[in-house]
Amino acid sequence: MTKTSVPFLRDTYSECVYSACGLTIDIGRQRLTRDDLTGLFELARSRGVLQAEEAMRDGAIVNPSEGRAALHTTLRDPRVEAPFHREVTATLNRLCSFADAVRCGRIRGCRGDAITDVINVGIGGSEMGPRTVYNALKGVKSNIKLHFLAAADGVIFDRIVGTLNPFKTLVIVSSKSFKTRETAVNAAAIDQWLLEAGISGADRAHHMVVVSANPKAAQEMNLPEANLFPLWEWVGGRFSVWSSIGLPDAIALGSDAFRNLLSGAHAMDRHVETSPEEENLPLLLALMSYWNSTRLKIALHCFLPYDERLRTMVSWLQQLEMESLGKSVTPEGKAITTRTGQGVWGGHGNESQHSFYQWLREGTYCNCMDLLWSEKPGHKHAELHRVLLANAKAQAEALVTRDSAEYFNAVTTIAIDDLTPARLGALMALYEHKTTMLGTLYGINPFDQPGVEFGKLLSRRAEAGMAAGR
Repeated sequence: MTKTSVPFLRDTYSECVYSACGLTIDIGRQRLTRDDLTGLFELARSRGVLQAEEAMRDGAIVNPSEGRAALHTTLRDPRVEAPFHREVTATLNRLCSFADAVRCGRIRGCRGDAITDVINVGIGGSEMGPRTVYNALKGVKSNIKLHFLAAADGVIFDRIVGTLNPFKTLVIVSSKSFKTRETAVNAAAIDQWLLEAGISGADRAHHMVVVSANPKAAQEMNLPEANLFPLWEWVGGRFSVWSSIGLPDAIALGSDAFRNLLSGAHAMDRHVETSPEEENLPLLLALMSYWNSTRLKIALHCFLPYDERLRTMVSWLQQLEMESLGKSVTPEGKAITTRTGQGVWGGHGNESQHSFYQWLREGTYCNCMDLLWSEKPGHKHAELHRVLLANAKAQAEALVTRDSAEYFNAVTTIAIDDLTPARLGALMALYEHKTTMLGTLYGINPFDQPGVEFGKLLSRRAEAGMAAGR
């Protein structure tokens, strides 16, 4: 056994590997005992973690600061008894029909050109979820390419539009409130780009649609109501990829891929709802995170996918967990006395071995990590895949092998049987449930973002001051 003051779970608890929805997690390299894990399950029961998940699924007001439900699970629930089933199903069917029409050429540009490129104009949850899905599932060659315009940065703008034919381009402007400043200025710049190409008036409707919970969003963009794909107030931005926010993915990847993504996420929802708590994958991840942050005082969590397709999932997970759990008060305004959440960072696992693994392996900080890989490759290069998986499995062990009793790491591995749309949906839903469960464990509201809203307020003030010459 490694010389350390905190044992591995695998040294004290024989059942450390759990599987569901095509995902297999191994928590045997976490630093706690079987008695510690038993105590964590008792804590979860005492705080009503699974009951809170049920209330969320049923549409209870779980976001008290905004007086809202958080029903991202209903977006992928095909059952007629699911909340808002009629509205969700109608929107999904319309979204998929539109995506199919663009892909097959029934919907074209104003001069009759087939659409070859889609620009997603949106930031935060309107960008990170769709980008993660697209990067994970896109093929080497595609008839339709997807581009993401998020920051109010002219360099990014020029690099995107400088390569595109506006007559073959569809723009999707996504903003829940339709008041996000970066999205507004980027949409105006895109509109000017279309105008300079000669696309104006009614022709604009062939090249631009909007996704928003604001019913006047299409009107504000001088577009027909038919160009609006709706959201709902009970969909949080960082949980919204399953909604109309996923329209660019449905177009670029196909409606079948998008529906399968939702199906995989729903399978994880059902696993949370029906599995024994000792085998509940999101609960196990949440309890490990809670233990590492509050008991072992590990402030950072490193996400290390050994798969190029999951590279951008690091940014998605950063927003999901850090925006949700970066709170210091309860919903009642009382100060939290323990740590809440962890700083999420990471990178492609194999590349990172030659970058920051030295710090993880031999540095003077304790770290916890998730290492992910797919058992089946997304390519035909068997030797490359063999070497990649060997590195992943070796590093999972190397990162917890240390002689010092003062420093230690904790590692969870997640093996995906095959990175299909359904498995990606399950994986993303796994981390969503982990995050909302941690909100219950910490006693905080994981569905609001007051710090983000305060930053927006100061940005508007700074912009007004610059306009006034101050």
